Amino acid sequence: MKKIAIIASLFCLAVLSSCELKDELTGTKGGKQEMGALELSVSVPQEITESRANTEAPGNYPVVVMNKETEEEAYNGTYEAMEKPLRLPVGTYIVSSHTPGDIETTMLSPYYGGEKEMTISKEITSVLDVVCKMLNTKITLNLGDDFKSAFTEWTITLNDGNSHVLTFTQANENSTIYWYLGADSHVATLTMDITATTTDGVKVRDQKQFTKADASENYENDNPNFTGGDALNINIGAIEEPDPEPGQQPQIGFDISVDITFDGRDETVEIPVEDVPTTDPEPGEPEEPGDDEVITISDGGTGYLTDGVIVTGGEFPTDVNVIMGVEKGIQNVFVKVTTTNEVFEGMVAELGLVAGDGMDLASDGASGLAELFPLPEAGTTEYTFSMSEMLFTMLNGFAGTHDFTLKVVDKEGNEKSAVLTITVNE
Repeated sequence: MKKIAIIASLFCLAVLSSCELKDELTGTKGGKQEMGALELSVSVPQEITESRANTEAPGNYPVVVMNKETEEEAYNGTYEAMEKPLRLPVGTYIVSSHTPGDIETTMLSPYYGGEKEMTISKEITSVLDVVCKMLNTKITLNLGDDFKSAFTEWTITLNDGNSHVLTFTQANENSTIYWYLGADSHVATLTMDITATTTDGVKVRDQKQFTKADASENYENDNPNFTGGDALNINIGAIEEPDPEPGQQPQIGFDISVDITFDGRDETVEIPVEDVPTTDPEPGEPEEPGDDEVITISDGGTGYLTDGVIVTGGEFPTDVNVIMGVEKGIQNVFVKVTTTNEVFEGMVAELGLVAGDGMDLASDGASGLAELFPLPEAGTTEYTFSMSEMLFTMLNGFAGTHDFTLKVVDKEGNEKSAVLTITVNE
């Protein structure tokens, strides 16, 4: 009899457990749960598909349906595999979808994504269309035949001012790049730096910038910042600079124009190209400090501050020096690195050379960098920035354009900056 009672108890326990499991699976535990449904479509705007790039059908796009209150995922899979309609408990949901894979800073194809909030009501099938817009900016570099015949090698960079640099070289066959400027882009102006070597071996450099708001035609309420979906065409040719000095051959320069197709628009309009506002010498001119300057920065006549350092085949020059004269005495010498090589960027970020103004070489925190750079002493009136053999060896393994921004501050708060650009070719 006792044995039968035990079996009966186990049976009741099993039945209760089974009921609880069924309630969990059907969503009725603790009372019947009210249900609705979602009829979802995922789309890419037709005008974007036609004017920006071809895209795959959104069937293989990942879809995430997340409960806004609990932050639990009600569905996570591809759009194609999703049940239609999708049964969901009543509540508010965030529905998102995007191109398969993760978005990267530079890509060879566009990346689309979209997100919407919606409410599921009792016994109602809610219809929702998640429109995936292009999240990166299309950059196309068009080099004229005159440019290609005038120069044997070149490096062209775009800088967004937020430590993101896009680089094109003669070895780069991809003239179109999709550039991700961030989820909340605040890039109103792009700065372009061109360094090229003529067929006669003469290096030519120029810096320009263009601002989206300066476009020849703007649209009301348009974002003044470059954003996903914008398409930029940069056109560069070669021209002879007018009025050469007597007895000199005409100098080769750059003929540059930029146009943009705004996100969601079909019209293409021109953006004025301006000289970079700077108090530094014009490209190709050596710096000649005036007698009244309390801070001077020069490269000792090598031209590296204007022409940059271009390294091919691992051969670094030994005369890369940035000479600083600080009449009132050094307070800070900041070094910040901006690079197109993401691996190298990660390494120097660990050394404090990426964020803010970078690392102050005159501070105690810079003691660990003594094997890379000579460290200045606070209060001294002269300092020469150079790179150790160890640093050059490191750089040799990371192809790309590396900008070393140097900012010196004296004891009275005066400051001056210069940029040393080192381009390492494959």
